[in-house]
Amino acid sequence: YLTGPPGKQTRPKVVEIRHLTVIQAQHMLLQDITLDIFEGETVAILEVPGAGAKTLLASVRGQIQPASGEIVVLGAPLPPLPVTLQQQLGTMPQHIQRETGETVSEYLQRFANYHTTHLNREQLQTYCTHYQLAPTTRVTHLTNLQTKIFALALALVHDPRLVLLDEPLTGLTELEQAKFWPFLQRTQREGRTLLCTFTSPLAENQFTDYDLIVQLEQGQIVHNKG
Repeated sequence: YLTGPPGKQTRPKVVEIRHLTVIQAQHMLLQDITLDIFEGETVAILEVPGAGAKTLLASVRGQIQPASGEIVVLGAPLPPLPVTLQQQLGTMPQHIQRETGETVSEYLQRFANYHTTHLNREQLQTYCTHYQLAPTTRVTHLTNLQTKIFALALALVHDPRLVLLDEPLTGLTELEQAKFWPFLQRTQREGRTLLCTFTSPLAENQFTDYDLIVQLEQGQIVHNKG
């Protein structure tokens, strides 16, 4: 998706946020947020729990009406996100419906169909191999780590242009986080625009490949490193 050599000057803006303020039930969730995310960038939002990162991602998805300010995603003013752009947005599901009894490949195909993307058997096999998942494994039999990897695979199955990952490390042990992190790094290298939120304590060197690191506290940006 890159439109030129590395460098912000040659890339279009995928997300433009200007003085975004969100108030719900008389509570200030976001206050005067201004942020630009360029094509192909990887952005990490670091926060303490409840600081507003989930509200920010919901705003980028066009699900929240702000009190003031504006947000433009993929060239479209929000809310809502136009149907024509929904296919260009990928979101990592927080929960997998294990009770369906489906195999990994069946679940992937159903998820892809929802996004009007059809994968044949060979493509499904290749895609599962890419994520080190066995196509015939029942979703109910996936380990905790495999379930998280599977959720990431679901977010990318329709080849989205912008990917939102809300707390992708939640529920993983430190060892599982270390094993999951390379999958995030590989997603970065695929050239997508990636917006992730993190509250888990992580070593600073894990973010060396991120283009922008934003620290959020009480609904405000208190540190912006990029």
